[in-house]
Amino acid sequence: MRRRELFAWIGRIAKGLVLGMLGLGGARLFRASLVSAEAAPPGQHPLRPPGALDEPKFRAACTRCFLCAEVCPVRCIEFPSRVEGAQPPLHRARGALPRRQIVAPVWQGGDTPYILPWKTGCIVCMKCGPACPTGAIRPIAENRDAIKREVRMGLAEIDRKICLPWTRTSWCGACLTVCPYRDLAITVDHRARPTVHAEHCIGCGLCVEVCPIRHKAIAVKPPFSPDRGEVRAE
Repeated sequence: MRRRELFAWIGRIAKGLVLGMLGLGGARLFRASLVSAEAAPPGQHPLRPPGALDEPKFRAACTRCFLCAEVCPVRCIEFPSRVEGAQPPLHRARGALPRRQIVAPVWQGGDTPYILPWKTGCIVCMKCGPACPTGAIRPIAENRDAIKREVRMGLAEIDRKICLPWTRTSWCGACLTVCPYRDLAITVDHRARPTVHAEHCIGCGLCVEVCPIRHKAIAVKPPFSPDRGEVRAE
């Protein structure tokens, strides 16, 4: 082998090693950006991806491979080590007895995938199911009827004490506009006051994401409870 060919061969190997190390480092940085502790606003809950198994089975089946997050087009799937909830301040009248102290909720994520709807809701593209190698997230057809029939990430609940149309503060309509099953899962009356219909709500959390109220006038309650504490909304 000539000296020039030898140097060229060594250069190709070095280039391959550098690119491989950069690729591995990028993947590690991507994963590290997804794993962290998160704080939930008062009254809010984290959700599992659409098609997730029941909570105990999901935690047992999930291998933390991050593939569901990699295929998510809106990056709504995150891997928090835990989600720490917050409680709104307790207001009591002068002279009233102290109210029972409620422990703030904590969800021990264990680096499993959560959707935090107050940050980004799920657009139900259904790409995460086919990407899951263990069946922790069931594949569901990207079909409007199939999604409505099989996806139950949670149930949206409206806090009428702070919802703009319900308090006659302003017209809004944000939740109705973004709902993938508008006029079914969410309807409004002649005063634009929204109502959630449980039989049609899939719990995607888009309504939470777009709610303009600071502490969110709508929350999606998932079919599982916090590992510690409880969620309370004033």
